[in-house]
Amino acid sequence: MKFRLSAMMAMIMIAMTASAQALTLEGKVLDEQGEPLPFVNVVLLSLPDSAYVQGTVTDDQGVFNLSTSKHGDLLKVSSIGYETQYVTPSQNQTIVLKEETVMLGEVVVKSTLPKTRIKGDAMRTTVEGTILEKAGTISDALARIPMLEAEREGGVKVLGRGDAEVYINGRRVLDTNELSRLRSDQIEHVDVIQNPGARYAASTKAVVRIQLKKAQGDGFSFQDNVAWMYQYDHTFTNNLDINYRTGGLDITASLWAGRYAHKGFQENDLTYLMGPDHYRSFTTQETSNIWKGWSPQLQVNYMVNENHSFGAFYKYDRHPSGEMKSFFHTNNYENDVPTEHSDSRIWQKDSFSKHIFNAYYNGKAGQLGIDLNVDGLFDDTKTPGSTTEQTSPSVTEEPLTRTIESNTNSGNKFWATKLVLSYPVWQGNLSVGGEYSHNHRTDAYSFTASESVPVKATDNKIDESSTAAFIEYGRRFGRVFAQVGLRYEHLTNDYYNFGQREDEVCRNYGDWFPSAVIAVPVC
Repeated sequence: MKFRLSAMMAMIMIAMTASAQALTLEGKVLDEQGEPLPFVNVVLLSLPDSAYVQGTVTDDQGVFNLSTSKHGDLLKVSSIGYETQYVTPSQNQTIVLKEETVMLGEVVVKSTLPKTRIKGDAMRTTVEGTILEKAGTISDALARIPMLEAEREGGVKVLGRGDAEVYINGRRVLDTNELSRLRSDQIEHVDVIQNPGARYAASTKAVVRIQLKKAQGDGFSFQDNVAWMYQYDHTFTNNLDINYRTGGLDITASLWAGRYAHKGFQENDLTYLMGPDHYRSFTTQETSNIWKGWSPQLQVNYMVNENHSFGAFYKYDRHPSGEMKSFFHTNNYENDVPTEHSDSRIWQKDSFSKHIFNAYYNGKAGQLGIDLNVDGLFDDTKTPGSTTEQTSPSVTEEPLTRTIESNTNSGNKFWATKLVLSYPVWQGNLSVGGEYSHNHRTDAYSFTASESVPVKATDNKIDESSTAAFIEYGRRFGRVFAQVGLRYEHLTNDYYNFGQREDEVCRNYGDWFPSAVIAVPVC
């Protein structure tokens, strides 16, 4: 047994060492005339699910250099105004992108390409009046903007930085599904901030700010989007938007409803050798997942004049039922002799409700800029489930049955507020502000099992409060933008397990975070 364990550990270590070796991919992206293309997104994906691995953008000579320790099978190369290409990665490859055109009937429309430039601490891409207006949803447009990768689940990544905080008209997006319900032709411009300054939390990796165009015209309007897909089962979504505008008042009511269904089948056949013995494990897995949901929301914006605007947003997410079923069948062999057979059945149901709220004010008192946001998020999730496993030493013997019934209940009550004051000082801009947030989270896991299992029931409560203050100054020197800032954060975290406070887990600390940014146009 010691020999077998040692051999297995050696195999694992070799595999880990091989996978940890860094891979560097270099190449160049050109247009059809052979000219280098700057700001092209080059993203490494893994198959078969096209999951994001690593990404970068080309420099002003169209050259990209991508280093990763993870495995990737496909390069996605995309740029505004060009057709997206998927190519097999190789060293020193040259990729030629074809110009993209938009077909309307038999008429070919070539729109103006958007411009990307440095604007303060951000890289700004103009969308209004460009081909990006025709992209579809906001997520579709973001996927074509330099440095950005839009995920299917609604999240946004900044290449080389990771997950980004997303803001729409200065309001932080707490639910990424909101991006899929807005259209690309509503965008004025998008700012990508790779090095967030002191006004953002120290843990923030990157920021994406989306500025929408001011809606035109008065009266009622509506839009309904329907999507249907069949892949082993039916998936259906519908989103209805009703809008009313008059003067500076803009009211939008929306209702989204949908059903998602997915089925999957997977086979794994593993064979390995240990000295003179060989072992084989053959596993099949069948999974089905179905859920239904609906989500009404209401948004009110009122622009008093160019110096004063305020509004509120409320959304209710209801997911009344979701069910996942999975079946595992495993046969193990030693030197072609059956040693174990097992059948596992996993069932899990989930339901949740979520309330999201935001209120904001953006205005000026003389030269003093005021930006105030108040956010709230309240959710409750219930997840019952069960697992049944039948195991026998061989396919001919009577199986041993083990069962476990479980239930998970979790909830959040989250409030946050942020105030930023800005004032022009010494041909630059001085900003000061503060943030406060509080979250009350509960998690309870209970179960019953036919025999002892290596898990424990839990009943946790967490009360966490965070306070922050910052000061930041930015100024332009010709083509160079410089910004310095200082931020202080204090966190208090109280942890309770079955009603008892656990002091060794609780936290209470503060820290200072200086920041400095210098932005220079590269072309």
